[in-house]
Parts: sequence; C-alpha cells; structure tokens
Amino acid sequence: MAAVTIDWNELLLRPAADAVPDGLSGRWWVAHTRPRNEKALAEDLAARGIPHYLPLHLRATRNRRSGRLTRSIVPVFTSYLFFNADEDQRIRALATNRIVNLLTVPHERELVAQLRQIQTVLAGGLAFECGPSIAVGDWVRVVAGPLMGVVGIVQSRRSRLRLVLNVRMLSQSITIEVDSEMLERLDGPPDELVEMT
Repeated sequence: MAAVTIDWNELLLRPAADAVPDGLSGRWWVAHTRPRNEKALAEDLAARGIPHYLPLHLRATRNRRSGRLTRSIVPVFTSYLFFNADEDQRIRALATNRIVNLLTVPHERELVAQLRQIQTVLAGGLAFECGPSIAVGDWVRVVAGPLMGVVGIVQSRRSRLRLVLNVRMLSQSITIEVDSEMLERLDGPPDELVEMT
C-alpha cells in the first residue's frame, strides 16, 4: 500500500461540509488512538480510501531559552479521530494497529452537525479552549479566582454559567455567575456535601 502524504495546512482551512461530508455509505466511528498516532492514523486511512476527520489547529509555542517561536499543527482532541466506514473498511482501519478502542456513534447526524461546527471554528482561525462539556444540572468545582474550591450545581447557561450553592438544612441557596473556563465538571457531589448515614 502506497504511503499518503497529507497537506495539514490545507486541512486547517477546509470548509466544514468538505471536512465532514454527509450521506456517506458507511457509518461513523470514533477511534481512540494510541498516544500521538492521530496524524499517522489519518494518513493510513487516506491510503486505504477511508473517509475520516481529524480536527486540527495551529499551536504556537515560544522556547523559554531562545525565545524562538515554533508553530505546529496538532489535533484538537488528543487521541481521537472520526471516520466513516463499512464493515470491511472498519476491519482495515483496525489493522493499522493505531486504534486502541472504537466508540460507536448512536446519533450520527448529531455527530456530523457537531463536527461541522467545530470545523467552522477551526477554519475561521478563531481562538478557542478545549474542555469537558458542562451542562445544566452538572456538579462543578471552581478551579480559579476568589471562589476556588467552591462546589455547586449549574443552574443555567447564559453569557456566564449560573451556579447554585445549596444549604439543604435551611432549604435555601444562593446563585452566582461564573465564567465556564473557571469550572471543572465533577461526577457528582463531593462526599462532604452528601449526607452521611
């Protein structure tokens, strides 16, 4: 099989509909790759003719000693790549030995729409930050600023998140607004906020 060289700079600017095509004959899969194998897997899939999408962005870092600026094109979601394949193509993708696990996609149209939104941001060269999804009802902890360590439940999303801090014994609460980048999502309330029985 002939190796394929991908123009990573061209992929950065690709229109969303071209980057994540709709109406393909296979089904979408999420490949959890071996560490630092996202680009190599993309090249392997391209060589096999398997449609795929690897969200990329330009990262600039400055060397502390020399002050020299280095630019590199890196995956947005570390160790993840999306591809569309029939059963034979899926097996050929697994044969690359670059995939640790495959995640099935229950709602393919939703995934395509979400990936197209991501590509629109990336192709526009807009500044962004990656982080876990935070939704209404999630338990979160403030990780920076004067409220660092405070834990609450997300009540609503506006320009900032509204965070509810409860005092169950009084059946009272207070609500504050916090920037989402100052929050980390928790799996549930910490032990100290749960009634011990």
